[in-house]
Amino acid sequence: MRIRRYTGKDIQEAMLKVKMDLGGEAVILNTRKIRRKGLKGLFSKPLTEILAAVDDDIGQKRKAAETEKPKNVNYEKARIDLLETRISQMESMLKSIYNNTRNKEEQKVTEPLEEFESAKTENASLPLSNENSVKPAENPFSFIVKRLEENEIEPEVIDVLVQNIKQYAGNSESYNEIMTVAEKTVRDMLGQPQTINLRDDGKPTVVLFLGPTGVGKTTTLAKIAAEYSLNQNKKIAFISADTYRIAAVEQLKTYAEILNIPVSVIYTPQEIKEAIDCYRDMDLILVDTAGRSHNDELQFAELKALVNTAEADEIYLLLSCGVSRSACRDILKHYSFLKDFKLLFTKFDEVHVPGIILNVRYATGKPLSYITVGQSVPDDIEVVNVDSIARSIL
Repeated sequence: MRIRRYTGKDIQEAMLKVKMDLGGEAVILNTRKIRRKGLKGLFSKPLTEILAAVDDDIGQKRKAAETEKPKNVNYEKARIDLLETRISQMESMLKSIYNNTRNKEEQKVTEPLEEFESAKTENASLPLSNENSVKPAENPFSFIVKRLEENEIEPEVIDVLVQNIKQYAGNSESYNEIMTVAEKTVRDMLGQPQTINLRDDGKPTVVLFLGPTGVGKTTTLAKIAAEYSLNQNKKIAFISADTYRIAAVEQLKTYAEILNIPVSVIYTPQEIKEAIDCYRDMDLILVDTAGRSHNDELQFAELKALVNTAEADEIYLLLSCGVSRSACRDILKHYSFLKDFKLLFTKFDEVHVPGIILNVRYATGKPLSYITVGQSVPDDIEVVNVDSIARSIL
């Protein structure tokens, strides 16, 4: 591992030097303020010093790539290239935000997600009210169990659902009545989704977003911020606690510039209170956290300290719809220190079965909230449609 120190007149300049030298995969080990040497240091602003590191393999690959570049590529050119890339990202995202806002002004979006509609079409042969429709030859309860298993529902959840369906269906032998009861039973287990509940006492609502590495927290923050900023005219602020990856900080800053939202970066759990206090005139403060491997106990200790210190009004646990059942159980076990939180599912567009949503809802008892179906900001996020998910599961 290569470890180096970088100084700059402010955090932005020092971070840029780290990114230019070590790349976006660099890990920030420490940040502090230092004085210049000599008498001059007594009468000038302190410098920012960053201690950063990167794996040797990454450094070697970066060095090999650098040797292929022309000799005249210097620090200033690299800085210009970075700015051009960010401007290109801003142009693309501004176009997306403009189109989305214009469409919402022209018509109300009332149709369910395209994914749910295709699931409904696939299951059109399973009628809920038409007694004259063709029915499967097998027993309806056997069919229900088979469908739940195909959608990767946990065996324990299947047992509970079947027991409840039999209890509510009574002695009915009608396939359609039993399927109607089954759908209602799944809906009841999913419960009604809950979105962000804004405070009404004049203080900002602080919302913390947690989840494993790669689940899409930063992009989800931007989608929610765009909704509340553009469509609800709320004053939003970002706080990033994800300083383990420089690319994550840069990504959030890019979103912040596009949406005209202030952003602060903190490096220790103790700084969160001060950062929140700086935005006391805002309506909503969204806090991005570093993705933590559920197998790293040391990192989780730091995450717990951040949660306890922040005293957020709401916490959202983000889970990818594509995670396996065994991995999902491990993740929930390591995040069991959370007492009050809501469930937010990402990457729904990457899977064909929504079973994880029902499994996690049953295992935690926590309310559902949003679901994301792509990378586009701010379009690809919706409040969970319980009816559509119940239909697609059955």
